[in-house]
Amino acid sequence: MKKIILMLTLLFVCNALYADNMLVNYFKKWVDETRIESAIGKLLLDRFSADLNSEFQIKEDDKLTQRFLSFLEKCGIKNNVGMNSKVFVIECSIPDEILLPGGILILTRGYLKNAASEEQEDFILARNAFLVFQKQPLAVIKREGIYPKFLDCIKQKEGKRSEESVRELLRTYLAIVGKMNHKKADVQGAMITKFPDKTRLGAIEMLGRFTVKVWPPSPFDTIDLPSRIDELKKIKLPEQNL
Repeated sequence: MKKIILMLTLLFVCNALYADNMLVNYFKKWVDETRIESAIGKLLLDRFSADLNSEFQIKEDDKLTQRFLSFLEKCGIKNNVGMNSKVFVIECSIPDEILLPGGILILTRGYLKNAASEEQEDFILARNAFLVFQKQPLAVIKREGIYPKFLDCIKQKEGKRSEESVRELLRTYLAIVGKMNHKKADVQGAMITKFPDKTRLGAIEMLGRFTVKVWPPSPFDTIDLPSRIDELKKIKLPEQNL
């Protein structure tokens, strides 16, 4: 009887250790991939900033960064776990937003000027926070089959990287950002704001200002705005989050 109890005890301990090991490996993999994601984001940001037309200025907006971080925390993301999330603003009248891997968000002044209320600004930040939470930037990179190219690039020392290779990766990434699940991000992002339904209505109003034109092309033309607006119109969200 004692032998059976001993064997059962050992089996229980082994299973517990195995489960703990799986949990440790899971979090180690998550942290490692988060660091890779952040490295890819920095790589793209550095190239983007270097190639930006000299008439445009780009710099971090501290207030928007803090608000963005608060929405990331609502999604369960801490900025101290391999992340370096920030919001940068380009002084450019063309409305656009670019979310890079690692939680780096680039907004144009033209886009922010279309946010006429705090709820509309919250919508912009919260929807992108949800995209970060779902690792959508990294997901589209993997789906397009360019993840190995990014890994090869970040393994190289900065001085030895081919500028043209990084530039080509940046061009490819900018071409596929529209393939993220923007409709889901719109809805889920609005849900984590203080006044979800007011944010939803504000988002409908703001997105409705952007019209599809043949020329000059708008970055928003790459995303199906009418279907995004329709999705927001279909639902009703809580008036307030406590």
